[in-house]
Amino acid sequence: MTKPLAELLKDYRAQGRCLSGFNVNDIYDIHAVVEAANRLDLPAMLMTYGPVVELNSSYLCRKMADGFEKLANNKLYLHLDHCSDVDLCKQAIDDGYDSVMFDGSQMPLADNIRGTKEVVNYAASAGVQVEAEIGKIMGRDVVAKTEDDYLAAVADVVALAEEAGPDSIAVGIGTAHGFTPTTPKIHFDRLQEIADAVVAPLVLHGGTGIPDEDIQRSITMGIAKINIGTIVHTTYMRETYDVMSKDVAGAYPPFLMKEVIPKVADVVYDRLCAVNSIKNG
Repeated sequence: MTKPLAELLKDYRAQGRCLSGFNVNDIYDIHAVVEAANRLDLPAMLMTYGPVVELNSSYLCRKMADGFEKLANNKLYLHLDHCSDVDLCKQAIDDGYDSVMFDGSQMPLADNIRGTKEVVNYAASAGVQVEAEIGKIMGRDVVAKTEDDYLAAVADVVALAEEAGPDSIAVGIGTAHGFTPTTPKIHFDRLQEIADAVVAPLVLHGGTGIPDEDIQRSITMGIAKINIGTIVHTTYMRETYDVMSKDVAGAYPPFLMKEVIPKVADVVYDRLCAVNSIKNG
């Protein structure tokens, strides 16, 4: 029997291990994630970002992921990523997601706690894991002028953990979404302070631009899940464009994707190796 996700993440934090979550958009990048995870015999998380769910519905995303269960050697967890809409979190829970993230990081602390708590209470009877966020992950229009603007305050993390009770907490410690002009500076001192203050598994966002050694160090300090998105979809788009450009008039999706999926799978494989301290190649 597969262990519930919340228990798995607790075990991972205790063991110094980390679950890799990949943002996906359709069946082709899910193909790539499953192919890479199978090569390393690892579980993986499929994460759907808001625009994907808004376009396709959480119901269709659930069915899309279900279709890969027979192809995956290990459990595929489905996660709603960065959602600040309580009702959409509830809909994803009703549609069978394994995990939802209520992102109240742009809200006042009291509102963040209130929204997270409402989602936690709703998810409890369904056994769905809830991720919260505190502090700011830069990029995607999130601008911070000083460290105090984006670093998660330890007292705020404790308040969110104790008053709302999420299963896991994404913390702002200096990472950024997407590619960045300079290497993100992870504030390991703040991560250690947070890890000492709360027992919940911690989540690291912005996995695309973080050096491998920083990923591995953060895992030893309480990070039990990492989000990786930009490098997956940019590889998908670039490779699709390159292959299609060879013969636009004759482009046919199944033939085109047979060339693109292995390229995306190689990127996912490389990130899985980094997260799990496996030598690639």
